[in-house]
Amino acid sequence: MKPAVQELPYLENWRWLSRQIRCALSPDEPRLIEHYLAEGRYLARFTPTCDWTVARTSFRLLLNTATDPALPWHWRCQCLDQAYRPLREMRQAARTPEQLHQWHQHGRELAVCELLPSISLTELLQGYSDE
Repeated sequence: MKPAVQELPYLENWRWLSRQIRCALSPDEPRLIEHYLAEGRYLARFTPTCDWTVARTSFRLLLNTATDPALPWHWRCQCLDQAYRPLREMRQAARTPEQLHQWHQHGRELAVCELLPSISLTELLQGYSDE
């Protein structure tokens, strides 16, 4: 019996790369972000996947990862440093006034983003003192 929805291999790969980024599975491999963004561009160009959706999903992934204090500081900085790229692609892909408004909101969100310090490894292992 076939699965109800069979994903294309490149979409499945793009999602796997996004999980690796979001969970910082390879935090010492900054090329992972470039590979993820390149896979997204491929999806937008050669599949029915909407370029706006790819760019917005990529932006949200990078910004959410950057602001997650449970992840290593250097990985979070890498993600924040690269978040402008999908934001730029969102601007190019915007077709409606709503999309332009969302692009503007995301740009503002990136501009005012502050990174809180990462939680230290000992705090992660020990938990909070009130537990």
